[in-house]
Formats: sequence, C-alpha cells, structure tokens
Amino acid sequence: MAVFLLSLQACEEFEYSPYEVRLDKDEKNINQRNIGKIQALPLSPTDTLRFILTADSQGFYEENSELVQQINKNEKAAFLLLGGDVTDFGLAKEFKLVHDDLKRLKMPYVAVVGNHDVVNNGKEVFQAMYGKFDISFTVGRNKFILLNTNYLEFAKTVPDLDWLENELKASADFDNVFVLSHIPPKNTEFGREKAVRYIQLMSQYNVRFSLHGHNHSFDYYFPFDGKVPYLESGATEKKEYVVFTVIGQNVTFKRVKF
Repeated sequence: MAVFLLSLQACEEFEYSPYEVRLDKDEKNINQRNIGKIQALPLSPTDTLRFILTADSQGFYEENSELVQQINKNEKAAFLLLGGDVTDFGLAKEFKLVHDDLKRLKMPYVAVVGNHDVVNNGKEVFQAMYGKFDISFTVGRNKFILLNTNYLEFAKTVPDLDWLENELKASADFDNVFVLSHIPPKNTEFGREKAVRYIQLMSQYNVRFSLHGHNHSFDYYFPFDGKVPYLESGATEKKEYVVFTVIGQNVTFKRVKF
C-alpha cells in the first residue's frame, strides 16, 4: 500500500504528455475575463484612452519578464494587446509560462491567435485559455476587432472576412476602429485572395489602424490606397512595444525601446 501511495504522489509531479491541457482557474477564458475588466474601467467617452501593443512572445521568457517590469514601472494604460504567436510550439506549458508573466501586468491583456499558437494541439489550448479566435470589444467610442489571419494553419478558410465585414458594418457609430491580427496582408501566409478583400474593407470602413505582429520587427506604413495606416509591432525579444493614445478621433502612438 505504501509503495502504491508513493507512486501516486510521484505521478502528480509530472505531466503525462506535453499535449495535455490542464489549466488552473486563472488560466481559463482569459480574453473574455480581461475584456470584462477593461469595460468596467471608469472611462467616459471623452476620456483619453491609452493602450499598448506588443507581439510574438514565443519563447522569449526573460524578455517577457523584463517587458512586464518596464510597463508596470513606466506606463499608465488601460490594457495591452498581444499580437499573436504567444508560443513557439502551441504547447500548454508554453502558454502557461507566458501567462505567468503577463498576468503580473498592472493592466488586463487580450491576445489574438498566431500561426505558431495553433501547431500541435495549440488550437485546443488557445481556445481553452483565451476563447474564440475572432472576437471584438468596445471601450468608450472605440471598437477593437481581433481577427484570426492564420490562413495556412486553418486550411485557407480564414480570415473570416464575412464576419469581419459584419463587425465593421456595426461600427459606424464609433470614433475609431482598430483591427488586430497576427499575420499582415502583405505576407503571402495571409492568403492572396483574402488580402485583396481585407484591404478593401479596411479602406471602405475607414479603419483607424490595422495592427499586426508576425514579422518580429517594427514597421509602419500606408500601403495600397494610402488611407489606412498599418503597424507591425516588434517581437518581445526586441525589447520594445508601442503605446497608443486616443483622444476622440485623434490617435497617436510612440515606439518605446528599453
């Protein structure tokens, strides 16, 4: 009997498989819980809104920890957007390690799914931890749309541009609309046929910013018809992030390196 009990205790110290999905309560439904916190903030429509963008935390655990310390010490923002590739290999352990750092932020964070996040059984893990792949939320007179653009990993069925257009149609009364996705439309992994319509939608509905990660380096450009700015955040390994300031319809940003 004693040997049997010891063997059970030993088993509890190990994961049975790297693909196992065992989550603590604070590791479940992170996006929706944090969106609730964001929407509960005492912000009026006329208040200045600040939010932070970073991306590609995949495996950069030391830099992620430094990023959190830097932001907590120097920035006052309502929330942080994580632009995908939370992980390298889509494993639950990786997701949990990144969340262990980001949950120490003095602000809520919301993550969009990246292509690395859905390899192995990453789709299952991401949905268990963060929720739906396509979501939107509002803060005052601002709307944020998070879109899955991992075209190859979803058998060329995404991005769901019909869903996106319905979200944009319902945004006419907002001062600003921000669309966040991991892969930008200039990359072939977005899907050429999908990119054409996406670009048209951004311009047609006067999106304020198209925000992305994936390429690991900061980039800011006005492509296509020159109406909508596209911004790509550097990976956390670059020790930088972007702070947006929104005052009515006036949106500015600063690139912070540390």
